[in-house]
Amino acid sequence: MNHLVVCGLNYHSAPIAIRERFTIPDSCVKHALEALSRYPHLLETAILSTCNRTEVYAVVSDVQAGLKEIESFYQSVQGLSDHGKLRPNFKLLRDDVVLHLMRVASGLDSMVLGEGQIMAQVKEAHQKALSAGTAKSVLDQLFKLALSCGKRVRSETTLGRRAVSVSSAAIELAKELGATRGDVTVIGAGNMAQLSVKHLLKEKHISSVKLLNRSPEKLSGVVTGELKGRERLSTEATFDNRYNVAVTSPLTVVATSAPSYLLNYEAFLAAREETGSKKDCLIIDISVPRNVDPRIGEIPGITLKHADDLASIVTKNMEERVALVQEAEAIVFESLDEFHTWRRSRIVSPTIAGLREKIEAIRMEEISKGAFGLQRPANCQQKEEAESVSRAIVNQILHHPTVQLKATKDYQVLKQQAEALRTLFNLDPLEESSAKAVAKRHRPRGEATYVNN
Repeated sequence: MNHLVVCGLNYHSAPIAIRERFTIPDSCVKHALEALSRYPHLLETAILSTCNRTEVYAVVSDVQAGLKEIESFYQSVQGLSDHGKLRPNFKLLRDDVVLHLMRVASGLDSMVLGEGQIMAQVKEAHQKALSAGTAKSVLDQLFKLALSCGKRVRSETTLGRRAVSVSSAAIELAKELGATRGDVTVIGAGNMAQLSVKHLLKEKHISSVKLLNRSPEKLSGVVTGELKGRERLSTEATFDNRYNVAVTSPLTVVATSAPSYLLNYEAFLAAREETGSKKDCLIIDISVPRNVDPRIGEIPGITLKHADDLASIVTKNMEERVALVQEAEAIVFESLDEFHTWRRSRIVSPTIAGLREKIEAIRMEEISKGAFGLQRPANCQQKEEAESVSRAIVNQILHHPTVQLKATKDYQVLKQQAEALRTLFNLDPLEESSAKAVAKRHRPRGEATYVNN
């Protein structure tokens, strides 16, 4: 019997210093999925890796063996293998997996409640698993329903009218700390960086926003695209000059997908000395892995915040959060029911179809032998009467098993009933999920070879 599991870490279970060690960069997801596919008990897999979580979703043939294989995969990531204590500490099984992904896609499990980026991230995880061939019927349907659930929550509840994101929470934190003034800086050109720029430009006390990025081509594309025509937006400062810009800015937001620090402690100190700047600076690093050396936060006058520090903004109004979650939970449980209905249909439909095919073959064989009073040679009227009577009998025979199977809500009981019917009528075994080829089951285990510094 196959089971759904999810295993990994998220902001509930691990701080950013641990989560960043498990982050799987976009460019490495395909390789990671290929590595997972080589484990014998993992029948289907998908990876969701964001700033708040790294989670492996899987259909496993054995729960304990499957979870051990996922843990082994995490340990095989270069940079973790020699840290035995760094293990995934978040595991869910069966219905809890379904509910969890529904809540994740809906923004209900995000640190910033209702943030919109997670929908695109779940969609991307789904597409990458499909492209790699590791998400088959069960995970494909699960992710489709999760995305549908997320859309419903955003369109049918108050939660969808909250234009919130990690970036907006970062700027809200900057406002609370009095740093949204003067000439500020954003390092990055991705979605979070662009959102940060948009929110900063809404602040009336900000003179300009300096946007820096390692790739001039990507920066140019952003400025002529999503941020085209924005007043007070400057791209004159170069990435190579980022230290001098950061030490003289009251606020620097760092939001990139770089695998290592873009602002190092020694270089930051040197820039302070070179510019003679003694300004108080707030740096908000919303990148995961972190792009700012944590030691920079120890420099007098420098306040360094990272993604986990946004919790102070998130928990500011817990009553509002509880009300919003309750409003959306009904949709989440409706989506769980949809998944159950789909899973049951995968047992009921092929079982009834197989049973009908079996009985239909018997019917045709008996008619050919002259059953139902057919004389040889039979005329057209006799044939029609025999067909009508025999089909009615077949339908009567199938009626009660069909009704009984469709009425059974308990999945395990339904599976037992279907298997009993298949045994009694010598039908082909029921396959809940696409099985792996025998050769693939015995391929050597793969190891992920990407690096998180």
